[in-house]
Amino acid sequence: MSGSRMNKSALENNFHVAFRGVVLGRGVSLRQAQIADRYGDEGQGESFGHLPPEEPKDDWTRVQVRDDNSDCIAHLDAEGLRYYLPALMLSVLVDYDPGSMRVIGTISALDPRSAFSGRRLAMLNDEQRQAIACFLHALPELVELSDRDAKVVSRSLSAYWRQFLPDNA
Repeated sequence: MSGSRMNKSALENNFHVAFRGVVLGRGVSLRQAQIADRYGDEGQGESFGHLPPEEPKDDWTRVQVRDDNSDCIAHLDAEGLRYYLPALMLSVLVDYDPGSMRVIGTISALDPRSAFSGRRLAMLNDEQRQAIACFLHALPELVELSDRDAKVVSRSLSAYWRQFLPDNA
């Protein structure tokens, strides 16, 4: 990974390398997160464990991230977040909308000071952490962030992610 701020293509390549082979496994899917958001624990009955056949579980690059299927990122567990993070971060680069719950949820999930994020980020390895750090480092130059998002990104870098940036970043 280059230490200087990266372009979108370099960040995408980092995600492909760092998250290669990551699968959903027994993690919470985006669809299951939506069910949990709508129905709470009551929605976690028998149907909660079954993913629709069209929802990819073994290849995050096939995940179609849209505002209507990714508005419940806060309900993902550590395994689910690790699986969906690269697709979510790429979606922020491609279609940044500061009012979108997809964008808010993705940026908030990377804030280590968030009550939900700390333990959910524990499954990441150092290569994945470095890819995320590079994303947060480059994001303000690649996307015109809202004031709120710029503060969260800056705070996240300072509080945790900066330690994973390459030495010359």
